[in-house]
Amino acid sequence: MRTLFRHFWLPFYRRWALKYIQQAHTYKYAGLQLNIPPDVFHPGVFFSSPIFISFLQKIDFQGKKVLDVGTGSGFLALFCAQNGAIATALDINPLAVETARENAQANNLPLEVLESDLFDLLSPQHFDFILINPPYYPRSPHNFAEHAFFAGENLEYFEKLFAQLPNYILPNPAATRDEAQQLTNIWLILSEDCLFFNIQEIAARNNFILHSVFEKKKWGERFFIAQADQVRMI
Repeated sequence: MRTLFRHFWLPFYRRWALKYIQQAHTYKYAGLQLNIPPDVFHPGVFFSSPIFISFLQKIDFQGKKVLDVGTGSGFLALFCAQNGAIATALDINPLAVETARENAQANNLPLEVLESDLFDLLSPQHFDFILINPPYYPRSPHNFAEHAFFAGENLEYFEKLFAQLPNYILPNPAATRDEAQQLTNIWLILSEDCLFFNIQEIAARNNFILHSVFEKKKWGERFFIAQADQVRMI
């Protein structure tokens, strides 16, 4: 079945999607109404965001600090804010930042949005949850829109991500030397199409381990939530 989707349906769908996102659209999901202009990641056309939401629906965000890295339209951050979170969102794309702010205002939800290359312009602070819908194809982005898909020829995005993460997580002083030490939940949504072993290696070099905590298939493609746990250095 996966072969059938990959060779026949997915190429057709991707051509349709690329044409569809060239125009502005409204997207409604999970009680939110979002305006999505061209060059901003569309959470309805690409399946990772609603799958991430299906995982997040079980989480209690009331009064929790949440960081959405690579927010795009603001979808994940606004879902958390809608459920009581104190939400902050980051994106390298200035149009995405403007879009997320406008969507927050349109949905009457509080949201701090910063234009930042990963954590570069975010002061060190601790979050209860860090949500990441990362690019993972090994190619260099050539414009802001492509940053939503391409992580650099050698996955440099993940090198920077795992190097910066320790400044934003709550440590767990009760953890032993061999246990995950943070109280912050760090979740990334990835696809079976990504180079997961390579991403795991990059995480390990920065003292993080990645493991799947949730999986779901959409049209033959398997997506999974990977939890990133920091391990103590000996």
